Amino acid sequence: MGYTHYWERNPEAEASDAYGRLALDIQKIVKAAEAAGIALGDGFGENRPVFNEGHISFNGYGNESHETFFWPAVAENPEWRAEEPLVFNFCKTAMKPYDAVVTASLIRAKDVYGDSILVHSDGDWDDWQEGRRLYEAVFGTEAVKP
Repeated sequence: MGYTHYWERNPEAEASDAYGRLALDIQKIVKAAEAAGIALGDGFGENRPVFNEGHISFNGYGNESHETFFWPAVAENPEWRAEEPLVFNFCKTAMKPYDAVVTASLIRAKDVYGDSILVHSDGDWDDWQEGRRLYEAVFGTEAVKP
């Protein structure tokens, strides 16, 4: 077990442009995080974070990686959850440095997706301080608990 963040998306309620807006905003978060010394990689903790038409994915880099933050453009449940109205996902960071990027991204996801997503965490709002600072540095506005 480890420190984990969870989110549920309601694909029926998502705005059609939400993924594109979020992808651009997370790219800004990643750029600021890297400038602040947080090493990021793709889902395997290597190379570069991935931003494409199908998904966003990143992890810490090398030994600072844990589990992948993965945000698909189209939220779909696996077959075994096909009857569930909400699409569930999570990212276990073990509080490694890239946790700040994950939490800043989830704060922004709530801004962009609004009531069509629910965000939960093993931590409390105080545990999100680094992510809140990163978010506020990038967007110039106070982070609101998702």
